[in-house]
Amino acid sequence: MVETLDSLGHEVLAIDKKEDVIQDLADDLPNVHLVAADATDEDAVRGLNVEGFDAAAVMIGENHIEAGILATATLKEVGVPKIVARATNGIHARVLERVGADRVIQPEREIGEQLARTIASPVLLDYVDLGEDEALMEAQVPRAWLDKSLSELDLSQKMGLTVMVLKPKGGPGTLPHGASVLHEGDVLVVGGSKKALDSSPLVQPDGP
Repeated sequence: MVETLDSLGHEVLAIDKKEDVIQDLADDLPNVHLVAADATDEDAVRGLNVEGFDAAAVMIGENHIEAGILATATLKEVGVPKIVARATNGIHARVLERVGADRVIQPEREIGEQLARTIASPVLLDYVDLGEDEALMEAQVPRAWLDKSLSELDLSQKMGLTVMVLKPKGGPGTLPHGASVLHEGDVLVVGGSKKALDSSPLVQPDGP
């Protein structure tokens, strides 16, 4: 995450309590401000002027749940406008939200759910959780939809799904229309509720 933000041209401050972690990263991230400090210490955090940053991510590991909660509360107290925090379970997530996290992620759970769908479906290529109950899927056209037009399938009415992009085999992605016919090898980007997506041929090509 830090490396990607740096590559996008953002000013990044990375804090870790362990000096050896900071030293190990120094050569690989020369443009990043790396500081050994306690992110749960309000005075230390204020001393780093973190309130001047647009956002913060609290990615403290599962063996230090309390520290992650305290760090989130500290960042909120000093005035960081947006905070993303990592949770290990549902209770942890709710606590983080109550102390000020604007968004809570559970990486292991989210990756596990995505991997399960990918294993279950031979056509699913990618899955993006949009939060709440919505998601996007990128998938090859399932067998049940082959050689049919989008108007014929009427996915919005029948399944609650919206085809947002159609990428013909070997061609660029386009905005689809009702007359678009789906062929083998075409790729779709489809949005909808997680329940609707999970019950569709995108995840269950042979039916539930």
